Amino acid sequence: IRSRALRGGSLKSSVFIHTPAARSVAIAIAIGAGSRHERPSERGAAHLLEHLCFRGIPGAENSAALAHAMESLGATSNAGTDRESTIYWIHVPQAVAVEAARLIGAVALAPLLHPEHMRIERQIVIEEIRSYDDDPSEQAGTALDRALFGVHALGREIAGRPAEVRALRHEAVARFHARTYTPAATTLAIAGDLTLADAEAVARAVRASLGAQAAPPRTVSGRTALTRVSARGEGIVAKIRDGEQAQFALGLPALRREDPDAPALELLSTILGDGSASRLFLELREERGLVYDISASSVEYADAGAFIVAGGADPSKVIPALQLVTAALRRLAREVPSEGEIERARAYLAGRLERAADDPRGLAEWHASQRLLRRSPQELPDLLAEIMRVRPADLLRVARRLVKVGGFRVGLSAPRTTVAALRRAAARGDLDPSLLQPRTR
Repeated sequence: IRSRALRGGSLKSSVFIHTPAARSVAIAIAIGAGSRHERPSERGAAHLLEHLCFRGIPGAENSAALAHAMESLGATSNAGTDRESTIYWIHVPQAVAVEAARLIGAVALAPLLHPEHMRIERQIVIEEIRSYDDDPSEQAGTALDRALFGVHALGREIAGRPAEVRALRHEAVARFHARTYTPAATTLAIAGDLTLADAEAVARAVRASLGAQAAPPRTVSGRTALTRVSARGEGIVAKIRDGEQAQFALGLPALRREDPDAPALELLSTILGDGSASRLFLELREERGLVYDISASSVEYADAGAFIVAGGADPSKVIPALQLVTAALRRLAREVPSEGEIERARAYLAGRLERAADDPRGLAEWHASQRLLRRSPQELPDLLAEIMRVRPADLLRVARRLVKVGGFRVGLSAPRTTVAALRRAAARGDLDPSLLQPRTR
């Protein structure tokens, strides 16, 4: 699958992906406006704005009218806010792609943003935040973000805190939209069985939304500058929660988005904890029964990243589980994985990419993000080729990069006694993967 650039237009990038088997079309609009771009007085604005954009557009003045217009096309649509971007998407039958493009383009680029919409949507967002606060795995992940990045924007909750959302004024959210939702910070991707002429018609419908803005923003010179990632939190951040299961997330500072070693880290993550044949899943769950679930993954930003192992266990088994995770990280830094493990991981990742190629919505979102966030956008075949070129020595080098700094962090949602025991274990060095051999007592 190869993308084709569309000619002209004021958006940063437009992409057409031809998927012959597809009978539907997915349109994704990625905007470089995430929680990381918020000013101190705007915390929570990026996520609240995503909600408000679906409250009304020219010709569909409220959320009910907009939902009716979309569903009358047979469409599904939604959006998601991250730290460095927000993505709006719509997935429709091919015959109505142009009309769908007009709707989702107006949602993202020309929403009405009426002040009266804030009252209801603010409370909806607060309830969403509360639902995250009641989810132990979310609690552990949020705690790990704070442990890794401290008070930096990458360490804060994407949606903000309830008090921050309550404090947001309509004027602040409107200014955030005007400052960050600019053509230069917007990319468009279209995925489906379309001709180039069809795709250009869809792109024109999205671009027309720029002319539908009632009052063009007076300042469109750029986004808020990103603050450097320098703050670090404490080693363990915990949410005290009584219960019969604890959630944990161990993280190490890792690679930025376009680090040359990123493909090797992806393969390393798959070997360690991605899939039911990965090392951690087999040892901690299948062989020892210490955890219900466990996984390894990486997160990448423009100038920072993290390698994360997350899982859930009985509170009494959290420390043994994390000690085995630490031992597994040490092993990765000491010896090259077997040929069988490497081939399993490559095949697993290749299968995931092949399946992604059959999903128009996933393709559209992926390509829009690529062209928004990367200086050198990737195609799916290019990504697969990079993974296939990773050598065993590359895996060993990347594993040593991860563990040598001794910067492990832990996020936890667990009873107080478990948290105290974990702090003692960390003080002894039991959880420090930078020690290639465990400390003797």
